[in-house]
Amino acid sequence: MEYYSIAQIKKIEEEAIRKGMTEEKMMDTAGHLVADFIHKNVEFGKVVFIAGTGNNGGDTLSSAFHLYDLHHPNIEIIVVGNEEELKEGPKNFLYLIKNIKEIPIKFISDPVALQSISETVDSADLLVVGIFGTGFHGNLPGLTADLIDLINNSNAKRISIDIPSGMNGDTGEFSKAVRSDFTLTMMAMKKAFQNPQALAVCGRVLVLDLFD
Repeated sequence: MEYYSIAQIKKIEEEAIRKGMTEEKMMDTAGHLVADFIHKNVEFGKVVFIAGTGNNGGDTLSSAFHLYDLHHPNIEIIVVGNEEELKEGPKNFLYLIKNIKEIPIKFISDPVALQSISETVDSADLLVVGIFGTGFHGNLPGLTADLIDLINNSNAKRISIDIPSGMNGDTGEFSKAVRSDFTLTMMAMKKAFQNPQALAVCGRVLVLDLFD
């Protein structure tokens, strides 16, 4: 099995964009594939999507939008950060979700807001998490570290999009990372997954081919 570095993944994305693909189309496809996997393979009542403000968050918001389209209405969304911080792709999917008007959306950027969503997380049957993607390195912000604790202490099933949030995409190192039942990784296996410590929190890793 071949494992790809984050630099290699970035080159694949850049080549796809050069040939006419867009970041938003990749997010849309990722969301379709994640939603389809959940629809076909996971039993749940309430699902909470926890997204960051970057591209990984865009994949997560896209997944929520497409899962709703598959007739799963019991969805809530938590975004880590302020709405103004969203990149263009995530912002577009948030706009689509807001138009549905049936999906509660909460933004959290301080400990008080974190406390306010604890019941939402605790009551979920499924948590789909994409706070940080493969580009994450360094130390987790305190709020995100506390949120990951909240996620990991939940009794819900947990799905990580691309990589468990908090994990270095090349080394697999982490101080805290989302303990996942499934990791739905985009395009290829990441070098992080060669680290046994990392693999132990990934659960079952499945590769989703965005260009198939």
